[in-house]
Amino acid sequence: MGEWSDYFEDFPEEAPQPPSAEERAKEKFDSDIKEMNSDAFALIAKTKKKANDAAQLQKKEFLESVDDCPQCGEKELNVYKLASKIYLCECQGCGVYGSGNDFSAALHKTASAIGDNIDWRDGSLFSVSTK
Repeated sequence: MGEWSDYFEDFPEEAPQPPSAEERAKEKFDSDIKEMNSDAFALIAKTKKKANDAAQLQKKEFLESVDDCPQCGEKELNVYKLASKIYLCECQGCGVYGSGNDFSAALHKTASAIGDNIDWRDGSLFSVSTK
């Protein structure tokens, strides 16, 4: 069997070609776009974390208990009793949530939300009544 170079002498169209200027420019453009996107995603994540941290501070005064989560099983289900006599359950681990007029109803609604791919960090039901 001969060398690879012998094969490419017989079939030059099959020989590997260096990338063209257009291909190099496209690769650079794609890598620049990926870098800008990663910067933007990092900024979005940082802003979202700041907003969630601020919301957690506001929620602290309404925290009534911490129970086991019906979805992930961890003891990270925060139960809030809001001023409007509404109970809100939010798991700090998996993000599942639900609300109701009493703790039992809120827990049932939280358990019913299993598999719905909801996350309180994307849109919490928490609101403080100003009445």
